[in-house]
Amino acid sequence: MKNRVVPVLITLVLIIIVGAATVVSLISAYRKGSTEFVDFERTYDLEDNEYVVVLNNEVQDYKAVEDGGIVYLSVQQVTDSINDRFYWDDNEKIFIYTTATQVIKAYPDEQSYHVGDETTSLDYVPVKTIGDTEYVALDYIQLYTQCEAETLTEPNRLVIATQWGEENTVTASADTVLRYEGDLQSDILRNVTAGETMTVVASAEDWSWTNVATEDGYVGWVENRYLGQQQTVTATAPKFQEEEFTYFKEEGKICYAWHQVTAPEASTRYSLAQALNNTSGINIVGPTWFSFDGTEGHVRSIGNADYVAYAHQQGVKVWAVFQNSAIAGGSMDGENTDNILAYTSKRETLVSEVISYALEYGLDGINLDFELILEEGADNYIQFVRELSVACRLNGLTFSIDNYVPLYTQHYDRAEQAVFADYLVIMGYDEHIYTGDPGPGASLSFVQQGIEDTLELIGGDASKVINALPFYTRVWEDNGQSVGVNVTTTMPQARAYLQKYPDSTVMTWNSELGYNYGYYTSPLNGSTFMIWLEDAESIAAKLELMNQYDLAGAAFWKLQQEDADVWEPIAAYVNGETIPTHEENQQNE
Repeated sequence: MKNRVVPVLITLVLIIIVGAATVVSLISAYRKGSTEFVDFERTYDLEDNEYVVVLNNEVQDYKAVEDGGIVYLSVQQVTDSINDRFYWDDNEKIFIYTTATQVIKAYPDEQSYHVGDETTSLDYVPVKTIGDTEYVALDYIQLYTQCEAETLTEPNRLVIATQWGEENTVTASADTVLRYEGDLQSDILRNVTAGETMTVVASAEDWSWTNVATEDGYVGWVENRYLGQQQTVTATAPKFQEEEFTYFKEEGKICYAWHQVTAPEASTRYSLAQALNNTSGINIVGPTWFSFDGTEGHVRSIGNADYVAYAHQQGVKVWAVFQNSAIAGGSMDGENTDNILAYTSKRETLVSEVISYALEYGLDGINLDFELILEEGADNYIQFVRELSVACRLNGLTFSIDNYVPLYTQHYDRAEQAVFADYLVIMGYDEHIYTGDPGPGASLSFVQQGIEDTLELIGGDASKVINALPFYTRVWEDNGQSVGVNVTTTMPQARAYLQKYPDSTVMTWNSELGYNYGYYTSPLNGSTFMIWLEDAESIAAKLELMNQYDLAGAAFWKLQQEDADVWEPIAAYVNGETIPTHEENQQNE
């Protein structure tokens, strides 16, 4: 019996020893991690002529393509990721870059680019059709883009940097490896040598791995135990000579008053004289003269030179308004606008015709008032802004652009507008419109947010910003079942509403909103009528607020809707004098 037990025990011991050794070996192998190197081409699904793109230390989900020894990126990749000042007209197949004074065009498969009637030849094709996609040469991109780019092979990588400033780096404290993922079983991208410095892409205190990018374009993960302390360094941008933008600037505070005219017979020196009668402080007037004429990019005008000549005699400049409506004073249409602006030939026609009219009439500037722009049409709109700005600059015309307050309209790209335009005009009104809760047209907080949001978007340059205020008032009606706008009125009309039933009318000054608020109950139908009165005191309150931001000036929509006494605070604002606010008036009583 004993003789049989001993061999069994020995066998069990051997099994345990072998099992333990196997477990130790497996644990050791696991802790050592994968020793396999990433199959780069298969992992990134690369063809022989394709390159992984590493942009600002991040691997992109698109690839570059080599053709004829030149590396190309698709037009979509360029405009979306590299330089959004490039513009691709997919309808007419034109790749465009716009500077302060030039509109530069490249057509697919031509070995050249064009500026006006001049053609410049290159030793490569800047825009090439490969398959059914248009691509842009890296060399051409670098002509107009501040960037660093390096093509590396075995395996193929294209490393591009367009961002600089502070970044964190980390140095390997010992020889180690860079893995595809932050896991020991993830395959190796490449070896890392002690002393090698890498850029930190992502890290956290409770992570055992750090996401890094190497100088030669690999992005992966290194175990923290092989890394030293992170250091903050400043990456310096490469030298790049970008064309300088110059701007037309008015001396002193701007007081820009829109003059709505809807027919040629209203665009006379007589109508302007009536509009300017009893005003004070106006130094620029904006007649609504230009609109779309059809859908092919033509401009309808109801302007004339005599109107401009009379304005100049009064010491008033003229920035005529160009609106995206089918007729002067008509409704604006974002879809129709995009259908026009999406074609380079139509944009060129618009620019050519409106500039021709401006020179014929002797205008001082163009005020672009394109509203209801669709998000999907924003790129086309901004390209039109660029192209019109070039023409204005070359012809000595001040170029201003009207914008809503930024909330909900980020796609208008005010930052790019500010690069190309001389002035941005905030339409700081319509806080409460025809539906929704009743309220004022432009409360102090609403105006303030519009100004601050705009300044933030354009980098804080208050000298480019004009804030526009309303001369109209909305009368709200609550009939017990619904609340809505009963009518939009001029200032005198709104005051007349409040004088209808003086015995039942209550008026109070709301200093928080900056409005005289009035309401009354109609004896005719029992409805309650509410009015946040736009008047001299509400305008004064907003001008006082605007003074805090040292803006370029103020604008007003529109002439002949105002009370005569609004010009006292407006003139004070323009002349840098004390503005007679409600509080100021109370103290002087």
